[in-house]
Amino acid sequence: MVDSQGAWVLKPKNGRANSVVHFIGGIFVGAAPQLAYRLFLEHLAEKGVMVIATPYASGFDYFHIADEAQFKFDRALRFLQEPVQNLPTFGMGHSLGSVIHLLIGSRYAVQRSGNILMAFNNKEASLAIPLFSPVLVPMAQSIGPILSQIASSPTVRMGAEITLKQIENLTPPFMKQAFPLIEQLPPLYMDLVNGREDFSPKPEETRRLIRSYYGVSRNLLIKFKDDSIDETSSLAKVLSSESAISSLLDMSIRSLPGDHGLPLQQGLPDVPPAMADAVNRGSELFTNLAVGTPWETVAKEVGNTLGSDNQILRAQASKDLAKLVDVITSWMASNAGPKALRP
Repeated sequence: MVDSQGAWVLKPKNGRANSVVHFIGGIFVGAAPQLAYRLFLEHLAEKGVMVIATPYASGFDYFHIADEAQFKFDRALRFLQEPVQNLPTFGMGHSLGSVIHLLIGSRYAVQRSGNILMAFNNKEASLAIPLFSPVLVPMAQSIGPILSQIASSPTVRMGAEITLKQIENLTPPFMKQAFPLIEQLPPLYMDLVNGREDFSPKPEETRRLIRSYYGVSRNLLIKFKDDSIDETSSLAKVLSSESAISSLLDMSIRSLPGDHGLPLQQGLPDVPPAMADAVNRGSELFTNLAVGTPWETVAKEVGNTLGSDNQILRAQASKDLAKLVDVITSWMASNAGPKALRP
């Protein structure tokens, strides 16, 4: 993948692209889609899809994320050397990325041949972020004075920035790409310190916006059979019976094998033992923190996928990922006609 104007662009290696996809990932992992979704996006590129993945820092303002994602996509598209204006263009989101695409389709007259919305989830903050209320809020309040000092003191902030820059300069390129995953956390903590406790728009407001303004008529909704936090059925109801687009709606719903984290499946070759151990310890901590929350199943799956004591890429997960890509690209091929927008 190539960094282009703030977005990550992946082009088909063999031959010209047959379509363009604007990809937006889920909460936290969406900050580095070129890493978190690498295998999934590479499979799409192998099918002739040009992927433009727009990273974003997790936060409470979904409007800002949507506006920034669309701006990055439009800018990256303008700077492409290949002529893609006549190619069918699709939006594709996973989890929170699906919500962001729905907001984009409600705020902008985007030219889309269709949207692919995987594992739609639009829960309130206390359910969307593992242990948001009992763990993150007190933790943020305890470190709030330190973060406030960094934010308000130019000297302290400059020292922190210089230190971070030195670390980046000494870090291998692959690891540098992971920095956004870490850099997004302090601003999120600052929002918590300042009393922010829910997303904007809230889930009910998001549903209202979709009902009133969403303008993309072709939609592929994908639910994973082992996904315990999926809300695809509620989205289908909003689109089919309650929205302004319902009379023009061309919606397909597919239930596929896998869980919420399937698009995040990775094959990680040549991972240094120290890094593998660190990932394993981190996944164990995440699993322990998520016990009793809606994200417990997801956390366990992440641990099973990345843990050093487990097979790096399980054969079944590999088959499920391949099936997911086949379903998506087949749907795209059958919906590659004139772009459909609400009048």
